[in-house]
Amino acid sequence: QQQQQPSFGGGGGGGAEGRVLSPPQAGTGGTIDGKQFFRQARSQLSYEAFNDFLSNIKKLNNQQQTREETLDEARRIFGPEGQHLYKEFELLLNRHAV
Repeated sequence: QQQQQPSFGGGGGGGAEGRVLSPPQAGTGGTIDGKQFFRQARSQLSYEAFNDFLSNIKKLNNQQQTREETLDEARRIFGPEGQHLYKEFELLLNRHAV
């Protein structure tokens, strides 16, 4: 289900106050947007790993961990074979940094 979609992944109601990540901007060049990234991550990660990743982003959005902690955890979740996902995620975080 798409209920746990992080704030920059698109859709969903509720206030976005204090969230580090926000909806993707159209026409940002060669990098993928949030929605595309989450589709790609969902197709390449196991169910458990993807849910761990969503939980990681939720902690960042709720200011329960820092950007650096979020990146460290994402690197662990993606593993060596998911470095391309890590790089895209890092670009998305940089693009949406406050």
